[in-house]
Amino acid sequence: MSILVLASYVHAHCLNVEHLPCPGESLQATGLLQEHGGKGLNVGLAAHRLGAEAAMLLPLGMDAVADEVTKLIENAGLDSRWLLKTGPQSGFGVGFIGPNGENFLAVYPGANALLKKEHVEQTLAALPDLNLIYAQFEIPEAAVRKAFEIARQRGIRTMLNPSPWRQPDPGLLKLTDILVVNETEAASLFGLSYKEIRLERWLNSLCNWAEQIAWSGELLVVTLGEAGCVALTKDNVVYQPAWPVAALDATGAGDAFSAGLAAALLNNLSLTEALSRACACGAWVAKHHGVLGCLPSQAEIDSFIDTNPRPTAA
Repeated sequence: MSILVLASYVHAHCLNVEHLPCPGESLQATGLLQEHGGKGLNVGLAAHRLGAEAAMLLPLGMDAVADEVTKLIENAGLDSRWLLKTGPQSGFGVGFIGPNGENFLAVYPGANALLKKEHVEQTLAALPDLNLIYAQFEIPEAAVRKAFEIARQRGIRTMLNPSPWRQPDPGLLKLTDILVVNETEAASLFGLSYKEIRLERWLNSLCNWAEQIAWSGELLVVTLGEAGCVALTKDNVVYQPAWPVAALDATGAGDAFSAGLAAALLNNLSLTEALSRACACGAWVAKHHGVLGCLPSQAEIDSFIDTNPRPTAA
């Protein structure tokens, strides 16, 4: 079962700070981490490590880090044919990470912003046997929409994480089978004033909120951090509690969740088991520093699930 990730690359630079800074505040960092990243790269590599047959359409710059990424992809056992040099500068990002794992990030898209519909068409023409196309919003929406249009024509499932957040075009939402958003993104999606919406309200109101935006897809998942996630199917709302861990850095946890969910659904696991494994993947990354070096393998997640008590709703 194979997945194409419409990927993105960001040369990530993360600073550990004692607290997230206020406007105009200067802080001395207590730690520095530099690594290859980007939402699409994270998801593609994570899905591969979790056993999925994965390919990545990945826009890169004409710079030294692009050569490093190519070697990284090849050393991981992935095909590098779909790595494209679309501009002079690869994506670049800076993040601040607080003591409890909370973070905020800023990203310069660079080559990611230059991915075009033609690149998507050429790649999909060479990949006839796909089961799922995954996309995120560190690349242009026009490229995502073209991929999803082709997917609809070919009967391929589509999965969208509209992050970094921007309101998806209604036409793109109609082409989306599986939508994954965090709670702040979900509040924006539904036109809500976000002030920490309680879990009970997500469970009781998600169906109505989805109807208001004419959501017609197969699965809508809202991730809730330490509270786990809620998922809306065509029939009901499902709640999955989080696996309790001591979070060190939440950066990349959402990408690991998405990859875990995609890999589980490709393996035809039940929704309950798929959500449980996705939450386990997110928890695994959150309890480590960094992202790329700690994306879990299938064996690591199996062991994590087997050796930790399954979370239950309070």
